[in-house]
Amino acid sequence: MLNNLFNSSQTLLFTGIAIGSFLFVAGSFLFGGGDHDVDHDHDGGGGAHGDDASLSFFSPKVIFTFMLGFGAAGAIASSYDLKTHWCIVIGVGCGFCLALVAYGMLALIYKQQATSLINTNSAIGKSAQVLTAIPLNGTGEIGLEVQGQYQTYLARAKRGDPIPKGARVKVVENEAGQLIVEPASTQ
Repeated sequence: MLNNLFNSSQTLLFTGIAIGSFLFVAGSFLFGGGDHDVDHDHDGGGGAHGDDASLSFFSPKVIFTFMLGFGAAGAIASSYDLKTHWCIVIGVGCGFCLALVAYGMLALIYKQQATSLINTNSAIGKSAQVLTAIPLNGTGEIGLEVQGQYQTYLARAKRGDPIPKGARVKVVENEAGQLIVEPASTQ
């Protein structure tokens, strides 16, 4: 069978597709290439969008896995001296099945990953503690619990007044990713 595997240009073409695709898939899993398989909703601060990541069926890893299955199955079918159209049909079928398996495995992996993205608008109205003093017309740091997670954020005083470390404040605005706070006693 190995003698028949490389006896035609058709078989060599299918084998080349399989080898090239295998190199990409193996390289991307080993070296982390193709990390843009997941689509994210980015929030520009204007509205509430989900932070969920969703895997695309047209991600590079899934596409090249399809090509790997297509090339390998096509090469095997070609080595049995099947006509070109049957080699293509078998290759597409096997490639699609292998791509579905890869998609399922990647979806399972991505589903297990957690996201640490929390929309800063979720902090508005919450009370916080100043961790790093907020200087006159400057920026400090506050800590508070948002969506069940303790987070630290850069913060500025609403009126520009200094706020000492350890003071309790209330978040009143979100301005370009920085939280605007006022002392809790002035509410």
